[in-house]
Amino acid sequence: MRKFRVPAGLAYSMTAFIKSRMSHLFRFFPLALAMLLLGCASTARSPFAPRSGPPTVGMPASLSERERLFIPEIEDALRDHGLLPVRHGAGDMQLEFTMSAGPVNTNTRITLIEGQRTVARGNGRAAGLPLIGRSQVAGNSFTRAFEQFQAELGIESSDRGWTPIH
Repeated sequence: MRKFRVPAGLAYSMTAFIKSRMSHLFRFFPLALAMLLLGCASTARSPFAPRSGPPTVGMPASLSERERLFIPEIEDALRDHGLLPVRHGAGDMQLEFTMSAGPVNTNTRITLIEGQRTVARGNGRAAGLPLIGRSQVAGNSFTRAFEQFQAELGIESSDRGWTPIH
């Protein structure tokens, strides 16, 4: 077996070349990291929403199968109160919607947030027998939360003068 030897001058020049390239990488790394973090923290309107249109609401990106059944009602209510739902995007406001089902109870939470302020909120809870009529229990929980959410949203929309979107 032959041993391959790298001439000393070549080994030094390769090492110097690699070190010089690594120093460029580390020089720009903090700048690239800062740009990445600033891009992730942006809460500007979605590029698909008109700039002069009604206030937009960023809808939740990941929903359970049960939540997907009820989200159209929330979207309609938002439009009825002058807000434009934006799917998978950042809006002027953000909607949080969760339904958590246990063996007996189903809890529903609907919250509309603008910055650090809660604009409207609805909470609902319903109970039923385990494994029997779970969809009806979920519907009752949603109805309670949705009625409370709509009432608060109605007060806010009249205070701000939002007009319905149809």
